[in-house]
Amino acid sequence: MVLNVNQLRSFYCAAKAESVTKAAEELMVTPAAITSQVKQLEENLGLRLLFRSGNAMRLTESGQTVFEKIRKIFEDLDDLERLIEDISKGKSGELRIGCSETAAIYVMPKLITSFQAQYPGIKVIVDRGTTSEMVRSVLDHRNELVVARYRRDDKRLKMRLMGRKEITLIAAYKNSHLPRDRISIAELNKVPLIAPVKGSATGDIIVEHLKRFKVSPRVVIETASIALTKKLVQQDEGVGFMCRDGITEDLSKKRLREIHLLECSPYIEYGIGYLTRKNLSEPSLAFLRMIDKSKTG
Repeated sequence: MVLNVNQLRSFYCAAKAESVTKAAEELMVTPAAITSQVKQLEENLGLRLLFRSGNAMRLTESGQTVFEKIRKIFEDLDDLERLIEDISKGKSGELRIGCSETAAIYVMPKLITSFQAQYPGIKVIVDRGTTSEMVRSVLDHRNELVVARYRRDDKRLKMRLMGRKEITLIAAYKNSHLPRDRISIAELNKVPLIAPVKGSATGDIIVEHLKRFKVSPRVVIETASIALTKKLVQQDEGVGFMCRDGITEDLSKKRLREIHLLECSPYIEYGIGYLTRKNLSEPSLAFLRMIDKSKTG
């Protein structure tokens, strides 16, 4: 036996409301259509399901049994419809996004706060690693989006520029390596450098910048930890490069000193990348729409 969903829905609404008229209003059909659907269901099942008692529709014993079985089905369907509507409007689901170490500290906190204020029902899952690792995570479909270094020549992902951050040279406030606040970049050949690990966005940018001036510093420590880099520089183990946004408090409290390069300082451009927009989930599309709105607002 093949059950007709429209017939079941008509019976369910009439029994729940105890009224054919109210069921018709809920389903936006005529009372005659409800009566016809219920009659056809009774004929298909070979059972009497409803009977009129005064102005109300009452369930027979068989009707009560059938009603209890289908009540949960339609309640689950109603829940499913609401869930699908929430997902389609970006009110629920998961946002899987990867980010570089630099983006995790200087870019993502503000973005996540803004996103969750607009979409509190979406769970944000943040993956963190080097830029190359995070790009690979999108290519491998572990993450849908990545916020990392923006490179115009990298065609693996569709990448949109979001902004830039200045990278500055730092030393301990009372340091033994660079006592002056302004130096030529060539002087970095003579001092120990605490450098980001290879493959990190900041690390690659620093290497590229120094090569432009034929500078090959003595790298004494490599680390992916921004916090550790800052601590080692404070202890005068060497000098390092960091985004200026991350050292404002250290400069004001005289834990670190900013060293200005006479030639020019490097900077990092960052953006958001994905494979193709048409395959993105609604939470990811909502995140992109938020960024678009913030850039135009």
